[in-house]
Amino acid sequence: MKSLIKKAALVALMATVMPAQAAIQSWQVSGAVDSGHYNGTTYQGQFSFDDAGLLSSGTELLNLSSLQFNFGSSLFNLGTPALADATAVFQDGVFTGIEWSVDATNPAIGFSLIAGWSDTTDAFFAYDTSLGLSGAGSLTYTLSAVPEPTQSGMILIGLGLMGYIAARRQPK
Repeated sequence: MKSLIKKAALVALMATVMPAQAAIQSWQVSGAVDSGHYNGTTYQGQFSFDDAGLLSSGTELLNLSSLQFNFGSSLFNLGTPALADATAVFQDGVFTGIEWSVDATNPAIGFSLIAGWSDTTDAFFAYDTSLGLSGAGSLTYTLSAVPEPTQSGMILIGLGLMGYIAARRQPK
């Protein structure tokens, strides 16, 4: 019986240490316009997607499951009129940014988030207004550190088993 409990504890411990194969990825994005009429205007947002379908080969696009983006004093999301679906872009399994373009006719300023070529360091933001004013800016992506519910559950199970084993080993 002790051998079975030890093996179960080891399996639970290994499951908590090993990374998940596929998960909901949650990211933050921020930056500032560095040219044109809106020079100095900041923007930030958050988005998420499920990377379960990622093959890690060539260029891959995954639809975003959520998106909120603040530019100036306006909030934009997946329901905002856009030229195409918002997608996370990967090159050979490496996240390079998101592709999303908001229509310039509604609101009066349109903008795009453009993914990088090989990673997020060359991703950028560009805007264009109905008056013909345009400019660009940088993007910084940060992965949000939110544990998955399955990982949290496995951690709790592993800790519980280790506590049970420790309690049984104490002399009576």
